[in-house]
Amino acid sequence: MQSTNISQIKKALWNQAFLGNTLVLCPMGPVVAVRRRKGQLLALIRGWGRWYSVESVSIQWLGVGRQLLS
Repeated sequence: MQSTNISQIKKALWNQAFLGNTLVLCPMGPVVAVRRRKGQLLALIRGWGRWYSVESVSIQWLGVGRQLLS
């Protein structure tokens, strides 16, 4: 699903980081953070080290969480 809603994207990023059941992407690669500045949606792409302006990000539900080792 494509999204520009900052709170929805941040929730998906939290799930991506801690639960592993979502994937947040933009055309340049996986997204690790988002913010809004002067009306533009900015995304921090994994490994690139700077903010890029994007139209929207894609949120994919993987349906499985991380397996806990016992």
